[in-house]
Amino acid sequence: MNQTSPTRLNLLSLKTQHGLAKDGVRLLRSKRDALIMEFFTLMGDAAKFRDTLEKDTEDAFASLIMAKAFLGEDILTSAAYAHKRDINIDIEAKNIMGVIVPHIEDRNIKRAVDARGISPVIESYRITEVAERFEDVLNDIVKVASKEIKLKRLGREIQTTTRRINVLEEILIPSLVNRIRRIERVLEEREREDIFRLKRFKRLTIIISSD
Repeated sequence: MNQTSPTRLNLLSLKTQHGLAKDGVRLLRSKRDALIMEFFTLMGDAAKFRDTLEKDTEDAFASLIMAKAFLGEDILTSAAYAHKRDINIDIEAKNIMGVIVPHIEDRNIKRAVDARGISPVIESYRITEVAERFEDVLNDIVKVASKEIKLKRLGREIQTTTRRINVLEEILIPSLVNRIRRIERVLEEREREDIFRLKRFKRLTIIISSD
């Protein structure tokens, strides 16, 4: 690192940088604390949705096994193709403490019985049950994905913010403090030398005047 010239102007500049760096640490700490609170709130929600997803998945596969046992695989395969559809998911950007995270719109993907294209009168109730159970699973997956995407983005931002705080506290601020102290020592030494020279000059002036 280049040595800063020991001048009062540079000293003032370094002290200003030091103050800004300390303010930066305070702001980054506040941001990190807010992000951590949001992170743990989302983590709790994600855990609940994951528990629901696991339970609904177990129920869905249980109904699938029962339907396969009673109806056979061919009928289930035909019904699966009949129920096939495209699903559109709306994703928007959400700002959390300056961090842009994707937000998946929370909407019900589950269809009514008559919206599946097959009459519930002629369709086996077991097929209807399987379709309903797996649509519940699909709803859960969308909710879990929305929460976990945010968690990953917030987690990365917390790590980045922590690294910035560490750089400021462990590298930049100590460096500024050392440079400030060095310049202050040089300036104090110069001031003492100036005072010594001034006193010496006064003594010489007095001696010359007396002669």
